Amino acid sequence: ISGMIILAIADFSIKQSAARMSPSLGTLIYAVVATLPPLIWVVWARTQEPLVITRDGVLWAIVTGIAFGTFSSILFLLFSKGVNLSIGTPVIRMGGIVIAATLGIWILREGVNWQYIIGFVLAAIGILLVATR
Repeated sequence: ISGMIILAIADFSIKQSAARMSPSLGTLIYAVVATLPPLIWVVWARTQEPLVITRDGVLWAIVTGIAFGTFSSILFLLFSKGVNLSIGTPVIRMGGIVIAATLGIWILREGVNWQYIIGFVLAAIGILLVATR
């Protein structure tokens, strides 16, 4: 639940700031400030145990950073153009969930059952209903 709350605050905050500044500058400020919690976590974690690092781990962390930075830029841009928070956020989030789940099934070979398929279809219908309201 805490992750959901933090994500909601982030989306709401992006919507609020996107109407008040250039999307590119808002994204930059977000990116700079977003480094503080993980920096504190790394410093604390280092006092508890050695940090583990691998080449693949670094590569995927870089991909994650590029993806989240680009995602944030897209949100700032959409909201600065007047897209409603109540439409933009659910469509983007649900669409991302569907795509991530598809990658998990196809690439990571994660399991699928009927309950999952029904949920997947309902999510797709939800995207359609929210986007066309």
